[in-house]
Amino acid sequence: MRALRWLEARYRRVLAQLGYEYPPYYMTITEAAMVLLVIGAVTPRVLAGPVGMQWVWLGAAIALSLVHLVASLVNARSVSITAHTVATLSTAVLFWCVPATFDVVPLMLILGITQVAAVCTVRVAAVHLAVYLAVVIGAGVLGAIHQAWLIVLTVCFGAAVGLLMQNQLLLLRAERRAQAARTALDRAAIAAEVHDVVAHSLAVVLLNVTAARRALESDDDRAEAVEALQDAETQGRTAMKDIRNTIELLRIDGPGSAQPGLSDIPELVASFERAGLAVALDQRTAPTALTGTSGLAAFRVVQESLANAVKHAPGARVVVTVEARERHGLTVRVACPVPDGARRAPGGTGLDGMRARVESAGGTLTTGPVDGTWLVDARFPVTHPSSTVRKEPPSWP
Repeated sequence: MRALRWLEARYRRVLAQLGYEYPPYYMTITEAAMVLLVIGAVTPRVLAGPVGMQWVWLGAAIALSLVHLVASLVNARSVSITAHTVATLSTAVLFWCVPATFDVVPLMLILGITQVAAVCTVRVAAVHLAVYLAVVIGAGVLGAIHQAWLIVLTVCFGAAVGLLMQNQLLLLRAERRAQAARTALDRAAIAAEVHDVVAHSLAVVLLNVTAARRALESDDDRAEAVEALQDAETQGRTAMKDIRNTIELLRIDGPGSAQPGLSDIPELVASFERAGLAVALDQRTAPTALTGTSGLAAFRVVQESLANAVKHAPGARVVVTVEARERHGLTVRVACPVPDGARRAPGGTGLDGMRARVESAGGTLTTGPVDGTWLVDARFPVTHPSSTVRKEPPSWP
């Protein structure tokens, strides 16, 4: 077991040096297969009874195989593909100097070129393949081997297998990167959704708490203060429910609780108005004019804009306009007077989140001061939902 762990650690270092993420047992299997092939090449030649210089060639082949194996195991700091090719081909040539009725040396060449092609670029693999083929063809011309053309084909097949293994590894690596990107998008979606829900809820809660404090400070109106605090409590409970629904929708893949849309904008505006924000709504659109994704984006634009108004322009009158036309699509405008000396707080993500949400729904978002008024202008194309399509939770909350 200790030897296996040592081999695994060594092969991990080798693969890391080569820049490939093959499982370590791949190299363990190929090295073991190479040892078995060397034994399979030696055995029939010894049984055939070598004579004269054949013993020298056979001994040299065995020695070279052992040196190459030991060097590859001991020297983990330097990996040379060229040395591997030279050792494999030299061993094959030495074995071919000793005739055998049953020969597994071609399998050594196939395994060797497969190892090379799996860890090299296509150009480098082509160079090594050309050297392999030159040696095989030369041995065939000299009569050292028979059916050299068949060995040429199998060696080419081995190179193709190595390249396919490398392509599979690259595809797996690309899939992992794509999965990481999807995970990042999911996290961004969760952050945007929770930000919208929490920002809106806290804004309303703060308005109610402020109203309660002022009621107690000004005329000691406990009834009004209690009502404001009750509204704040209700809004807090609603926020917790919305957050749970949001997380549940993002956690499971299937029908879930309905997300807010155009039909929920009046209630949203009313909640801010009850909390003390001076806001007017002009909505001229049918609730079914947009698909779920666009309707949700429009709702979030209004929600984020009103929360920003509470934060940056308390006491200002906000005008919300929601208008849909058959040819021009849906327009959502939120206008709020800009207080003197008001600046955008650094580090905020609300506007960026709004823009990303609107663009993901196929719309455009324009924000900025216009004649002393901060204007948020979101435009969406009108897309009528098909009655034959089953409604699913939106991929972008």
